[in-house]
Amino acid sequence: MTSDRQEEQDLINGDPAALTVDRAIGELRRGRAIQITDGTQTLLVGAVETLQSPVFARLLAAGELRASLLVTAERALAAGLSHQLSGPVSVAFPQDMTLDELRSLAGVGSAPIQHLGLGVDRAPQCAPLAHAGFQLAKSGRLVPAFIGFVRADASAAGIFTIHVRDIEHRARFGHYGVQLISRARVPLADAVDCEIALFRDEHGLAEHVAVIIGKPDQQNAVPVRLHSACLTGDLLGSLRCDCGEQLRTAVQRIATLGGGVLLYLDQEGRGIGLPNKLRAYVLQDEGLDTVDADRHLGFLADERSYEVAAALLTELGIKRIRLLTNNPQKISALRDHGIDVAGRVPLVTTSNSHNERYLRAKTERAGHLAEEWSG
Repeated sequence: MTSDRQEEQDLINGDPAALTVDRAIGELRRGRAIQITDGTQTLLVGAVETLQSPVFARLLAAGELRASLLVTAERALAAGLSHQLSGPVSVAFPQDMTLDELRSLAGVGSAPIQHLGLGVDRAPQCAPLAHAGFQLAKSGRLVPAFIGFVRADASAAGIFTIHVRDIEHRARFGHYGVQLISRARVPLADAVDCEIALFRDEHGLAEHVAVIIGKPDQQNAVPVRLHSACLTGDLLGSLRCDCGEQLRTAVQRIATLGGGVLLYLDQEGRGIGLPNKLRAYVLQDEGLDTVDADRHLGFLADERSYEVAAALLTELGIKRIRLLTNNPQKISALRDHGIDVAGRVPLVTTSNSHNERYLRAKTERAGHLAEEWSG
């Protein structure tokens, strides 16, 4: 088959890089090993969170070199393995170390561990490959930690291989292309004149909702709220956060302002997913604040991207907005993606004994605002 014919066949299913990234994420979520290559060296890895015992044993047996645990700088710092906050860290472990002990070392296991016999490399040669792998894990809402080793080539049978350039291409181009799937009138208790439009990420499983309240005046700055999904707060009324109250207040405020849009984004737990958010809650009960709890699991303080919000607003034909938020990062991110943020409307919520420390961390550590801002 000619190269032109092959390219035409690939394009039937869209961007080949996006397809390979989706396949790699699926393999990791199912507990299978994959290979990440840059054409010079190859990293054979399995996600520590999902890796099954038989695959773990075969992975160790397949190694020409001793396997290691690869974690983010955030996790290495939290575990006392490193004092720097940059780059992946490789941890060589004893061959008799169990999978649950390795999960504990990555922040998600229950087995007690000791740091005896661990060899820590704070600047491993495979760092670019590991960093690309962390991107895959985070896209799959997995803890960014791998068990694996560098091998001489990428010719292992039965193991899916992805090139670093495909991961980088997916991150740069088209990751948040969205498609309108369905739209219907849904009267809400606080906004009877309301429509809900469902959008699907064209290159992933995420589904985002635009709540269109009233008749937004696109000749002026449209009131808009970006609200990241929070199952515990929005649906169950959790007292650990103020998400549910922010959601309801935003709907009421937009209706009062004469109409606008609330974007309900599929970014649970500041982008780390519900399982990891619940893990972070356990860590908060043990004394960490919300920022350090996420870092303890190997994540950044905030893993969300607001490129998807800009894409949704563009699909809705909205270019100039007044943003209902206390988070200045949302303002700068939307501006970076071409949205004119003409002003801010604060969303001040009430505190209680369960969320007081969480709210304080948002203002003191994450830089959230409360005072009026005019743009």
